[in-house]
Amino acid sequence: MKKNVLFSAAAACGIALSLTACISSKPPAAISKNNYSTIQVDEHQTLPPDLKYLTLSEAQDIAVQNNPSFRQAYFAIVAARAQYYAAYTYYLPTVSTYVKFGQRHNEFLKAGYGPDTTGFTTTAGLNVQLTVFDSFVREMNILGARHSWKQTVEAENDARRLLIRNVATAYNNVLLAAAQIRIADANMKFQWQLLKETELKFAVGASPLSDVLNFKTKYNSAENDLYSAQYNYVTSKYALAALMGLTEGDIPSTVRFPDMPTADGEMLSDINVYLDTALANRPDLKGAREAVEIARYNYYSSIANFGPTVNFNFGIEVGNYNTYTHSVGTRDRYNQYNWNWGFDVSWTLFAGGRRYLNMRQQEALLTKADYAAESQWITVIQEVRTAYDNYVTSLKQVKLNQKNLEIVRKMRDLVNEEYIAGSKGITRLNEAQNDLVSAETTLAYAVINMHNAKAQLQAATDSI
Repeated sequence: MKKNVLFSAAAACGIALSLTACISSKPPAAISKNNYSTIQVDEHQTLPPDLKYLTLSEAQDIAVQNNPSFRQAYFAIVAARAQYYAAYTYYLPTVSTYVKFGQRHNEFLKAGYGPDTTGFTTTAGLNVQLTVFDSFVREMNILGARHSWKQTVEAENDARRLLIRNVATAYNNVLLAAAQIRIADANMKFQWQLLKETELKFAVGASPLSDVLNFKTKYNSAENDLYSAQYNYVTSKYALAALMGLTEGDIPSTVRFPDMPTADGEMLSDINVYLDTALANRPDLKGAREAVEIARYNYYSSIANFGPTVNFNFGIEVGNYNTYTHSVGTRDRYNQYNWNWGFDVSWTLFAGGRRYLNMRQQEALLTKADYAAESQWITVIQEVRTAYDNYVTSLKQVKLNQKNLEIVRKMRDLVNEEYIAGSKGITRLNEAQNDLVSAETTLAYAVINMHNAKAQLQAATDSI
């Protein structure tokens, strides 16, 4: 068993040393600059130059590759892995060497007590110390470091889960803003057409000036909605670009997005299926359970600190001694070689209560970790139920608003025909057009909310 441990320690040491060659990924050069206008294109983190059409899956893949916050999670794994391997190195001996140079001068203040001498000494040595037994402190530290490594892996998985969900939401916001632009543009065209027709009627005295001013006002209002939608579009692209790790903070205008996502939803299975999936998959829950194991082995380590420690020591020394006696003018030279080995056993019987209080602290932290895992378990259940109901509700709203939009569009067209025929007033036409714009906007929101709810449910169950 001990032979296997020593072999593992040696292997871990080699792997730990090799890790220094693995950390080669660096952030883009642009982030080191203080003047944005002087940054070259090749210094930015940008989209592939041949990308002309950005899909959701592509945006998510690029975000996973480039997002700096997510990259931090990866290097946290690298650090935790190195810490785990480092825990094995405590099974290996500590080897140190030394060289000493010195001069010694003996001079008696009263004559006759002895000859005055001057000595020169040169010694070199090697010391080896190996901890043979430490009451299983090292074993507990290794197990704790192993679970710490696993915890960082789950933290990266959780960061990926949340990043993909956030990218989906940001991407859908871009599509929503594009839909708002189309709605505002269609409203402008409708108001512009009525304005021109009314101006012609006003010119021949068939329509009052108030009708002309009404359509001018409605056109201006639609144009204002267009500007707001365009602003939402560019800021939504900024948010998406940030999540994708693009240092320019924007997505080029040459990159196109699809139209509104499909309004067709899917029927969900029983909620228990999603609850089971979440409890089996959620990395944040797994991470909370790993935190319990870390706290458990920290507690065991605090108990092991009450035990004895056995060390093996070995030393070898070579010395050259040169002594000159002044009274007779003689010089003595000799070399000396010695070595030693032995075991020492140390056992601290009382340390002022520090070890006991540390044990109680670790015990409390273990209990705290247990409750934190319970809290995370409840959070997972709550998030799945919320996401499930959100999707079901959003799907119902999409179906309802699709039907409502058909009714409102037909009603607006009828009112418009009746207004042109003179049987309906301008107020009713304004109401009908406002209802149409509202219905189109509501449906767009409903479709986007449904897709956001789907991303939320996928994230809640980690089934992306």
